[in-house]
Amino acid sequence: MTRLSDYDRHGRVWDLDPGSGLLSPASGGGCHGFVHLPGEGEQAAAALYGAGEGTGTLWLQFGARRWDCASVSVRQASSADGTRHFSVIGSGGATEFELPYAAPDSGPFDPAYDWLDELADDFYLWVADRLATAASRQTLLEHFRAGFSAP
Repeated sequence: MTRLSDYDRHGRVWDLDPGSGLLSPASGGGCHGFVHLPGEGEQAAAALYGAGEGTGTLWLQFGARRWDCASVSVRQASSADGTRHFSVIGSGGATEFELPYAAPDSGPFDPAYDWLDELADDFYLWVADRLATAASRQTLLEHFRAGFSAP
């Protein structure tokens, strides 16, 4: 089991069974990544976490499917109709996974709403941002392996 902090609901903690992708509620303890529970139109939970002996591995998981972040790239894009698309691209360049989803509702107009707010509202956008470079992946892996308290 891997303990994860809920990305969208601060203070909630989950245990992930990486083999099945199943989640169960957990109580406190050191978390090693984040999980995004399925929203409307989504089929499974998504998680980004660090696990493994030695140097460890940064994993991206959707349901029971998971990818070593060192061997794939991810993309997040927006369509003109507001739909967003999150894709996992394999080392050969083929799309291994694609998830279209509705853009999160930012609520009423807020002139102070900025890029950081957008990252906080959209798990997949945050994942794409965190996995964009080898340096950011390594920093995130080190943070996840050390463990952290759920915010």
